[in-house]
Amino acid sequence: MIIVVITYIVIVILYVRGIKNVILLCRADNEENIYLRGAAYPVLLVYLISFIDIIFFRRLFRINKLLWFGEWLFHISFLSVILAHLRFLLIGLPPWWSHIVCIGKYSGIVMPFSLVYILIVRASIDWRRYISPGNLFLILLLILISLSGLFMRYIKRMDIIEVKAFVTGIFSFNLQPVPDSGMFVFHYLLGLVLLLYLPSHVMTAPITVTEARRREEFRI
Repeated sequence: MIIVVITYIVIVILYVRGIKNVILLCRADNEENIYLRGAAYPVLLVYLISFIDIIFFRRLFRINKLLWFGEWLFHISFLSVILAHLRFLLIGLPPWWSHIVCIGKYSGIVMPFSLVYILIVRASIDWRRYISPGNLFLILLLILISLSGLFMRYIKRMDIIEVKAFVTGIFSFNLQPVPDSGMFVFHYLLGLVLLLYLPSHVMTAPITVTEARRREEFRI
């Protein structure tokens, strides 16, 4: 339990530091225009287009449509699963949230297949260029998380009330016993590792895309 609490504290610190670094970078870039291939574009316009790039993976779509499809499918399924998992964390969700949970159930099946698809496409393009050790670690981590989650849903079902009491107890400082399931402990610990990894991934994405905009021809 102490490990869980420490992990959440570290996650909060990492996110706060990441947000602080992004703010400092934006303040440092005090130019009114960004020059791309000899033409001047407003900084806010470049940031706006970069934000759209992040949401819809526009640059990836131009580079490789097969990989774009896999990445888009994964991120949609991952978001649906996360939203469905909020039922274990929040109390008093509206009745219509059951539809989100239903979507998340099927998204949980799609997610591991989308990850394997991404891995195959990247390996077929250029293994060394498109699969770095960190990227491979993240994909394998997500596959293990999704497969262990599917195991608990369809093979050895968990007591939802027990799981929710444990998770909500952590955030309400009313610690409850860990559910008696080795697979749940495995799934939960992998989730903590993912949470530790996400801050750097989330915070560097806007910076990476914006800097890429500076180096390439500006397209709207």
